[in-house]
Amino acid sequence: MHRAKEERALERRLFAALLACVAVGCTTAAQTATPKAEAEALYVNALEQMQGNGLLEAQQDLQKALKLPAYLTVTPLVRLRLGDVLFLQGKYDEAVEIYGSYISRHDGSTNVPYAAFMVAQSYYQMIPSDMWILPPIHEMDLSPATQARYHLESFIRRFPLSRFVAEAQAMRDRCIELEVTQDAYVVAFYVGRERWLGVVFRLHRTMQRHPTRTHTAVNYALLARSYEELGWHQRALDLGRAIVQRWPGSSAAAEANARVARMDAAIAAAKGLDKAAQMPPELPPTAAFHPEEVSDELLDRG
Repeated sequence: MHRAKEERALERRLFAALLACVAVGCTTAAQTATPKAEAEALYVNALEQMQGNGLLEAQQDLQKALKLPAYLTVTPLVRLRLGDVLFLQGKYDEAVEIYGSYISRHDGSTNVPYAAFMVAQSYYQMIPSDMWILPPIHEMDLSPATQARYHLESFIRRFPLSRFVAEAQAMRDRCIELEVTQDAYVVAFYVGRERWLGVVFRLHRTMQRHPTRTHTAVNYALLARSYEELGWHQRALDLGRAIVQRWPGSSAAAEANARVARMDAAIAAAKGLDKAAQMPPELPPTAAFHPEEVSDELLDRG
């Protein structure tokens, strides 16, 4: 807490120095007597450059200040502003590194929530843009969206009272929307080519990651069909029963009832021949996941 108060007091003093400097038209203090004075002069000059859109010059001054002794009181603010300058320049990878360095070096500072939010926002800015000359976003690499979602969720949990929470939640929801859309696109691709194991893997994954949005009657029915196509009779039977229980009276339930009857018959026939009810040739990495075992309470919470 004491260090946080010192940072705030120092920042107020440096901003006051900047305003005074602008008022009298002074130039940067290139010649200073001590490392402390030199670092503060570089910081003030960088702030002035940022106000005038001189981001490259500000970056250079801040990098010079970081080469001075690390124990100086102004150093945390220098590191934070360097992250801001890199972010404003669109150098998001470098900004993430600097903000991360600030968080690890200055844990306990009141600026940590801001730095954590800016890490998430940097990843968010790396998400491909939806321009008409480019392929649809869901056909592109969405790993930045996954990274952004992870950091946004971490930020929201860790700093629920931050003034950035509402913005973080909106960005998190957009990341989830993109991931769900891409999963649906991939599932449709596999269905069109009758690659049922791929359908199973992708549906399992998206149901694990986004339960409230993907545990739908449509996805359950498609997963049950995939199980049936693969010869996973017991899995298709269990999922069919779950569909009837969760969505009674729906068209999906009517189809599921027919599937349950088919699977019952297939399992009985297999047992009559002394064969296993299902003998999948291979299993996806998510084979242990059973969507029908996820509770309604968890889906409501998720």
